[in-house]
Amino acid sequence: MRKAVTPLILFAGAFLGVLLLQKYSFVYQEYDGLFLMSGDYFRSMFQTSFPISGIVGDFLTQFFRFGLYAPIIVGLGVALAFLMLRSLLSRLSIGWDVLSAVLSCGLWVCIAFAPTAKRGVAVLLVIFALWLVSRFLPKRETLPLKPWIDILTSALIVAGVFVFLGRNESLRQRETTSALRVAVAQGDWNRVLVIANPEACAADRSMMPLAFMALGEKGQLGMRLFDYPVTSQTDFDFSGLDDSYETLFFKAFLYERLNCRNEALHNFFQLATIQEHGLSFMVLRQMVADNYLLGNYYLVRKYADVLSRSTLHAQYARHFLGLIENAPPRTDDGVAFRQAVPLISHDPLYNLILLESNGISSPSTVDRILCTLLLQGDLMRFNALFRMVEDRYETVPRYYRDVLNAGVTPAR
Repeated sequence: MRKAVTPLILFAGAFLGVLLLQKYSFVYQEYDGLFLMSGDYFRSMFQTSFPISGIVGDFLTQFFRFGLYAPIIVGLGVALAFLMLRSLLSRLSIGWDVLSAVLSCGLWVCIAFAPTAKRGVAVLLVIFALWLVSRFLPKRETLPLKPWIDILTSALIVAGVFVFLGRNESLRQRETTSALRVAVAQGDWNRVLVIANPEACAADRSMMPLAFMALGEKGQLGMRLFDYPVTSQTDFDFSGLDDSYETLFFKAFLYERLNCRNEALHNFFQLATIQEHGLSFMVLRQMVADNYLLGNYYLVRKYADVLSRSTLHAQYARHFLGLIENAPPRTDDGVAFRQAVPLISHDPLYNLILLESNGISSPSTVDRILCTLLLQGDLMRFNALFRMVEDRYETVPRYYRDVLNAGVTPAR
């Protein structure tokens, strides 16, 4: 029984560390990850370094989307490493549990800082290989420490690692970013605003466009725009910046919310090109859902078939395949129509006006146009547009009212 205490302490420490400190970091690993039971996937993996570690890591990452799986998997991995290391060291006449605990905590730290599960799996496989080799060594007498010293010291080490990870700024930042992106992907706008509050946005300005997306969805842009430390249109919509992971993520979900799903799909495709596998579970799920809403049922079947090759997406694929089974697909637009369709540009304001004028509207479109004009300082166009749409508002939003009354942009 005594021998089970230290591995249980390690399991509990790693479990709570992931659950309380890094829950969304691991959830978002699944969003960014990919595992498919297909020849193309395995061929691509065997063209990378450490392919077995990568495949096993990707397989495990699938489970991270569900809150408790990542803490359990990491906790079991750390405890298993301890058991193998203790057995290995006993063959070398070292019977100190605390040394095995230190090395196992090293694996925990490695997993915590790694961007994917691959690195942790690689370390665990190396430990497994060394443990197998140690089976050929003769058993030797060990000189263990007193049990209470081993257990107490191991517990203190686990507590120290927990505190270290909890206070590490880079891990805290990654957890915040991951939690924010998961909330956006799930459309949990209340949670987005809790995470990307004005104080947090002052420390990390890249959060602001996502906060304003959430305010737009809740109809609060005109009431709360300048509650945030916004100083330019870039803070509002990333305008003027080159495409990066954060800008493509924002544009993909923004255009989805603006009901311009073709542009959303375009940005998801662009986002996929800079993900590790050139594709991800998140992108595939969006491909299925957005193409269903567009009536592109052939593409729904295509992407649902791809998703069904993962271990945990069969039900998701069946759900959408069931929805389209008897539904009529969208008719082909035809070449002449597609030639006449205006194109989205790199100017967010132009795009918003273009969508609205072509009947592609959402509750937040007009507010985004008005707020963009405010941030550009174009009060003449702001006043003209507001007079055209003021009947949409039961109460004039605070910052719109300030401009209409004073004729100046509110202080930022």
